[in-house]
Amino acid sequence: MQKTIKVLQLAPLGAGGVTSLILNIAEQIDWSRVSFDYLTFYDREEFNEKRALQYGAQKYVVPIDRFDNPVARAMFKFLYAVKVIHQCNPDIIHINASTPYDMLIGISAKIAGTKKVVVHSHSASMRKTSRGRLLIMNMCKIILPVFSDLNLACSELAAQHMFPKRIIEGKKYQIIHNGIDASKYSFSDEIRTEYRKKLQMENMFVIGHIGRFCAVKNHKKLIEIFEQVCNRSSDIRLVLIGNGELEDKVREMVRQKGLSDKVVFYGATSEVPQLLQAMDCFVLPSLYEGLPTVGIEAQAAGLPVIMSDTISREVGITSLAEYCPVNAPAEKWAAKILAVREKKIMRKDMSKAIQKAGFDIRDVADQLMQQYTFLVEDSRN
Repeated sequence: MQKTIKVLQLAPLGAGGVTSLILNIAEQIDWSRVSFDYLTFYDREEFNEKRALQYGAQKYVVPIDRFDNPVARAMFKFLYAVKVIHQCNPDIIHINASTPYDMLIGISAKIAGTKKVVVHSHSASMRKTSRGRLLIMNMCKIILPVFSDLNLACSELAAQHMFPKRIIEGKKYQIIHNGIDASKYSFSDEIRTEYRKKLQMENMFVIGHIGRFCAVKNHKKLIEIFEQVCNRSSDIRLVLIGNGELEDKVREMVRQKGLSDKVVFYGATSEVPQLLQAMDCFVLPSLYEGLPTVGIEAQAAGLPVIMSDTISREVGITSLAEYCPVNAPAEKWAAKILAVREKKIMRKDMSKAIQKAGFDIRDVADQLMQQYTFLVEDSRN
C-alpha cells in the first residue's frame, strides 16, 4: 500500500489570498495520498485555523511574534524552525513565499532532514526596503536553487520576482495558477437581492474591494478614487472586506473626507462569494500582486473588474477585466468605474470561462498532487 505523502505547508492561516488558495486545494486533494500540516509564525488562533485543521491536519508554530528585535527574530525563526520541522517530519515542505528571504526556511528544513523543498512564489514585487535588507534578499535569491527541489509560481511576474536568472532562462520553474471553485461564485439573483438588502444598498451602485489593509493593497488610492466617484454621483457605496494593520488609518482617511456614511468596513468573512454577488464593480488598485485570486473570483461572479497595470495580465481571463495605470489620476479611475455603471452589464455564469483558462481548483489540486508524487518517488530512488 502506497504511503501517504506528508506535506508541511508554510502558510499563514489568516484571511489572505494565499491561505484561501492552500485551503481550497486541501479540500480537493485525495487525503489517502497526500496530507497537509501547517507551519505558521503566530502563536494565536487565526481566522481560518478551524477550516485548516478540519481534516486532521496539525498546526506547528515558530512564534516569532515574541521578539521585537529583527535580528533576534530572524535567528530564532531560522533555528527554532529546524526543531519544529524535525518534529513534524514531513516528506515535503511547501514554502508559500512572498520574498526570496522566505526560502531560508528551506535551509532549516534541509537541516531538519526534510528531503524535498518546494518554493512557491505568490508575489510579483515587495515593499520598499533598506539596502541591507535588499542585499539579503538578493543573496537568498542567488542561493535558492541550492535548496529548492521544485520552483513554482502563480504567474510569470511572480516567477521573475522570486527566482534567479538561471532558473528563469532555463525554464526551471512551473506556473501553478491560483485556482478557485468557480461554482461557488456563479451569479444568483436571489443571493444578490439578499445581500444588497443585508447591506442596505438595494438601490445603490456598489463598488467592492477585498484585501488586507496593508500598503501593497493601496487603500489610500482606492479612497481617493471613491471620493472622485462620489463627487459625480450620490448613490454610490464602497464595501471593504478584510482587516489589517492599516485599517485604522484608512478609517480616519474616510472620516476626514466625509465619506463614513458611504463606506462599509465589513471585516474578514467567509461570505466572499455572496458579497461579490451584491457588488456592481470590483476595484483593485494594488501596487503589485503575484496573481490576486480575488480578481479571478470577481470575474467568476460576473463582476466587471478594474485593476492596476502592475497586476499580471494573466488575471485578465475574461472581457470583464480592465487595467488602469496604477499612477493614473484618481479621476481617470473614477471615469472607468462610472463607464461600467453606464454599460449596465448583465451578470451571467462565467464558470466555464474560468475552467477553460486553467483556474479550476480541481485541476490545480491534481497538478500539485502529481508534483508531490514525483518528488517523493525521486527521493526514494
